[in-house]
Amino acid sequence: MSINSDQRPEDRSCDANASNPDISATDTSKEDALAKSLADQLMALSSQTGVAVKELGDLFRLELQLSFGDARRLLLTWLALIPVIILTWISATVLAAWLVYDFSASVTLALTTFMLLQMLLCTFLLIVRKRFRKGLGFKRTKTHAKRLLQGMTETGDQR
Repeated sequence: MSINSDQRPEDRSCDANASNPDISATDTSKEDALAKSLADQLMALSSQTGVAVKELGDLFRLELQLSFGDARRLLLTWLALIPVIILTWISATVLAAWLVYDFSASVTLALTTFMLLQMLLCTFLLIVRKRFRKGLGFKRTKTHAKRLLQGMTETGDQR
């Protein structure tokens, strides 16, 4: 093998490796071993990822079942609480009417107090209902959609 003076040392080592079949075969076998090792590690990682995803899915499903059970019990307690709240309100207004009767000795004034308290509650609930009703309708979503459509039409007009 003759050494050419205008070749760089790296080129000479490559030529030497190319001319020596034992070295190139060793490099190829190392590359094959590395590729096989990498493939094995990737397969192990993918199987571990699959197991982790399956376990997380099972955990999510079980948590969801527990949550639905708790939600049902919570709904039942709220439904049982509604009549209690109504009876408590009526009792409080009857007590107020009784106190008015006790101080004034007027049945008419006591019944008027009872009715006014009921009307006051109804008025308050109607005002709150109206405010909540205004909140419905997805105002922010509609506004955002209008802006998007305007932006799209402006972009289309510029073309």
